[in-house]
Amino acid sequence: MEIDARGLACPQPVLMAKESLSKMDEGILTILVDNKGSSVNVKNFCESNGHTANVTEKDGVYQIDVTVGYDCAVDADYKSDKETVVLISGECVGSEEPELGKMLMKGFIGNLKNLENPPKSVIFVNNAVRLTTINEETVPLLRELDDSGMEILSCGICLEFYKLVDELKVGTVTDAHTVGNKLFNSDKVIRL
Repeated sequence: MEIDARGLACPQPVLMAKESLSKMDEGILTILVDNKGSSVNVKNFCESNGHTANVTEKDGVYQIDVTVGYDCAVDADYKSDKETVVLISGECVGSEEPELGKMLMKGFIGNLKNLENPPKSVIFVNNAVRLTTINEETVPLLRELDDSGMEILSCGICLEFYKLVDELKVGTVTDAHTVGNKLFNSDKVIRL
């Protein structure tokens, strides 16, 4: 089986590989991408799921050959029972390149629904409350998460500070006490 994921942005090549791998019992899956970053992401994803992956490059096209099946594969039905909370404290991932950071944040939020063990709650503080209010790119993505049962919480003080209380478009307003309880009672906290 072959997947042509050239020209697709992260995380699409990984998601395409994931979908194809879920339909295979054994054999070779070949994935084509057009940049090194995607080749590394796809290879790491495949290997973290118990498959053997080999990458070759020719004329700017990276070919990832994934061996599927055999005893090395991880049980696809494995799910962790841990509860994870994501704390997002800014509009961007990182601070060096704001435009890139906003693209990365959009990609991160959009990919939360595809995780094997998605977080129970996503909490927005500081200027990250713009993502739940006035950011036209992230609000629809967050609505999907909210509709799926993921808890979307925005800091009330932060909404007031940025004069966005009446602009909240997804999730609910929260307070410091609730945020503290969620952070300290979760099994894992991911902070961006």
